[in-house]
Amino acid sequence: MKKSYLSILAILMFTGCASPTHPLDKQGSAPFVGGELVHDRGEGNLLVLEAPDRRYEARGFAVERQTNLAELRKRYYGVNPKHWQRIFSGLDTEHVVYTIETIAKSADGHEVSCRVTWGGVVKPAGVCTDQAGAAFSVRFE
Repeated sequence: MKKSYLSILAILMFTGCASPTHPLDKQGSAPFVGGELVHDRGEGNLLVLEAPDRRYEARGFAVERQTNLAELRKRYYGVNPKHWQRIFSGLDTEHVVYTIETIAKSADGHEVSCRVTWGGVVKPAGVCTDQAGAAFSVRFE
């Protein structure tokens, strides 16, 4: 009996430590051929964008978490009070929006500035802008 509790505890600890990792979804005209976004690790947050001739990396960026409670209260308070209570208490995270803004740098000093947003069932997506001002859409799986 004691062994089964320890096994369950070990599984919960290992699965709880995994950070969300999203591989880059190659877009049509974007110059990036690969990459990934790893978040919820604090200083270990990582954005990698790979172009045919360069690899850009950003580490340790902040992930902002926002919920528009005023708008959600208007929508759910009188219509669906149980749903509103779950949102307000933090049990329903479907309405949380996450955002990162960071600058990814290559080894040779080139930079791309990226803003990526996601939440609920929406996968991370955004725009990266290079030093020349060209903007490219990025989407992660």
